[in-house]
Amino acid sequence: MRIIEYTTIVEGCAEAEALVSDTSLSFWGGVDPATGMIQDVHHNLNGRNLKGKILCVPYDRGSCSSSGVMLEMIRQGTNPTGILCIEAEPVLALGPVIGEKMYKRGIAMRTVSEDIFQSIPEHCRIQFAEEAIIID
Repeated sequence: MRIIEYTTIVEGCAEAEALVSDTSLSFWGGVDPATGMIQDVHHNLNGRNLKGKILCVPYDRGSCSSSGVMLEMIRQGTNPTGILCIEAEPVLALGPVIGEKMYKRGIAMRTVSEDIFQSIPEHCRIQFAEEAIIID
């Protein structure tokens, strides 16, 4: 599948295995920044590791601390390679933007419509190319 209707929130190309969920995720308390492990016991991705993956969640859930958790994950190298969602709250996008400025490492972020998001298969590989999102 080749998606051309998307919005770039944070620049960058990425290609990785996708972790797909229809449940929003709070990074504050929901993800261990030291390991990249999802630790929210109520989330369907609990026990999965975000490191080097493209995280597909519809929304960020939670507090303004998400950007701090994302920044710490970037610092430690436990961050996802990319994030694909329906709506990216500015607080969530702030971590990758600051990570790029501080550590020269960010997290590519894209948003898509709800219809497109719901068509993403659970076990797939996603590439954020320059002019499309490619899903295998």
